[in-house]
Amino acid sequence: MAIYLTYLDFELEIGAGDGPDYPVTVVRSPAGEARSVMRRPFGELALEERLKDLQIALLRSGNLRRQIPSPEEATVQRFGNALFDALFTGEVRSRYDVSQELANQQGKGLRLKLRVQPPSLAALPWEFLYDPRGAEYICLSRNTPVVRYLELSQPIQPLAVTTPLRILGMVVSPTDLPLLDVHVEKERVERAVQALRKQGLVELTWLEGNTWRDLQRAMRSGPWHIFHFIGHGGFDHQRDEGLVSLADPDGRAHFFNATDFGRLLADHRSLRLVLLNACEGARGGVNDIFSSTAATLVRRGLAAVVAMQYAITDTAAIEFAQMFYESLVDAMPVDASVAEARKAISFALTHSLEWGTPVLYMRAPDGQIFVVQSTLEQSQPIQDAMEPPDQTQDVTPVERPLLDVAPSKEVASIIVPAFNRSAHAPSAPRPEPKLHLPIQFDWMIIPEGEFLLGSDRLQDTLAHDDEMPQHQLYLPEYRMARTPVTNAQYKRFVDATDYPPPTHWLHGLIPEGKEHHPVVYVSWHDALAFCDWAGVYLPSEAEWEKAARGTRGCIYPWGDDEPNENLCNFDMAIGDTTPVGQYPDGSNPYGLLDMAGNVWEWTISLWGKDGRNPEYGYPYIPTDGRENLAAGNTVLRVLRGGAFFNFDNQVRCAYRYANEPTYRDDNVGFRVVG
Repeated sequence: MAIYLTYLDFELEIGAGDGPDYPVTVVRSPAGEARSVMRRPFGELALEERLKDLQIALLRSGNLRRQIPSPEEATVQRFGNALFDALFTGEVRSRYDVSQELANQQGKGLRLKLRVQPPSLAALPWEFLYDPRGAEYICLSRNTPVVRYLELSQPIQPLAVTTPLRILGMVVSPTDLPLLDVHVEKERVERAVQALRKQGLVELTWLEGNTWRDLQRAMRSGPWHIFHFIGHGGFDHQRDEGLVSLADPDGRAHFFNATDFGRLLADHRSLRLVLLNACEGARGGVNDIFSSTAATLVRRGLAAVVAMQYAITDTAAIEFAQMFYESLVDAMPVDASVAEARKAISFALTHSLEWGTPVLYMRAPDGQIFVVQSTLEQSQPIQDAMEPPDQTQDVTPVERPLLDVAPSKEVASIIVPAFNRSAHAPSAPRPEPKLHLPIQFDWMIIPEGEFLLGSDRLQDTLAHDDEMPQHQLYLPEYRMARTPVTNAQYKRFVDATDYPPPTHWLHGLIPEGKEHHPVVYVSWHDALAFCDWAGVYLPSEAEWEKAARGTRGCIYPWGDDEPNENLCNFDMAIGDTTPVGQYPDGSNPYGLLDMAGNVWEWTISLWGKDGRNPEYGYPYIPTDGRENLAAGNTVLRVLRGGAFFNFDNQVRCAYRYANEPTYRDDNVGFRVVG
């Protein structure tokens, strides 16, 4: 991995103004806070003319190969200089200069975070800020990346990713808009990531289809880390909102507003970055700073979005994508990766000004959206997590009931052999029984008998193909914890075993006030290690679903009524996890809580290697290998229950989601059976 800079933040906020004057505040900097007043450098008519000149200069510069600065570059320099002089005045400029010096002394970069409140100013191309004292554009240096920073209430933590980074690509060329050469567009992106793919660092998958249904289906199949979109964009002035063109079933343009597009993408929590190669993806309106497609996506929960504020040539787009993805794989922060990609355009295309066309919107405070590890780097911790706990731990293994199926008198059951867990357990011996479990759980008894597993579209219109056919399955009696494992319970495990705490626990401490929230940022291996220590187990898919819905096939734990804010934590109603047991009205007949929403819950069951199509489908046959604990990290494991950001569809009892067993996120936890 490359060695990259760490950054100090110079955070500037431009507030709402009166006439041509706007308050500017240094919210945070190494040199302290400051206030000043910015006077808009151009009147409205003059600004309109300057922006037209700028756009023309950009378009012309894409084809320039001159060896001396062109008139086009001089136009952009004058514009960027005027922006710089207007923004950095008085004490603000002094704080900026001192902050740069302090960053240099510490061997760090200085990240310029722009928080622009007036929509009319947010629409300006701040990426062209030009400091005449150094005769350089600020954002062309990796030492001073420029970020459109959107401070929102939901915290963003970096996602732990084992290479390859998984990119979902989509090219949409409706028949009634200027046609794109789909083959050529795909080839350009493939050329940009060719070397990375050969090294196994990036995996690029092209979406077959160009409708919203195709995209929704693909997002379910993930996990995806990056979405790369190529197509047409626009701006709806009546609604003051960005647009992205998908296609209808007949191939004609179907313009999706930014809100709906965000709803399609933001529900996929492993997705941290969107690259929009579509005209006006970064264009905003004059009434709302969140009106652009890019800003709307960040508002919906994505960590970072790179979009284009003007048209960009194919050559520049390839140079940008190649260096951008290389830098991300090298574990650089996303803003530093954008700065590297800007420089690549400026070096490869002499005197081109298109490096200023990409705009980065970000809400990850430090720019770190991924914690990237290679497969080799990840393998050792995984092995450690699979090893049994220290033999001195006070653990009593609980005898696990076997799955079985018996015929129903009312419905024809699918008969399968009993599942023998010991045949699939890791080869490492379990510790000798002790007298006491280290943690006491609030157990609910799930009685033996048959239940309906899966979905029937006649009863549930939201059912998915991988939930069918619905069938009867018999399970012996078992017990399940009333709520997911909490931070406080997991802390006892961490303290007793010196197991690494979740990455967001600063200095190994539970986030303040979240002792009774479900533990998150835990992988399947982490959950398994906890279970080995506590003498309990992760549930199978079948055990989880029966415990959630009871015997008569309820759509939701409480019955068939749609979820609401009194029944579960879903649909970003709160925007974060809640303490366990906060929704007693959402209890099910067995007394279990939080079976819908709050956090996804790991199961032991396998899905398969293809995120779109389960290798282990229905009917549910426990002896077909789906409960193999030693299947490896390339096979996805099933999670159930939905999380705080999911819609009603994903919090259904029968909904199946899968991800890599190394996956960690702020919405993934687990509960146990005994």
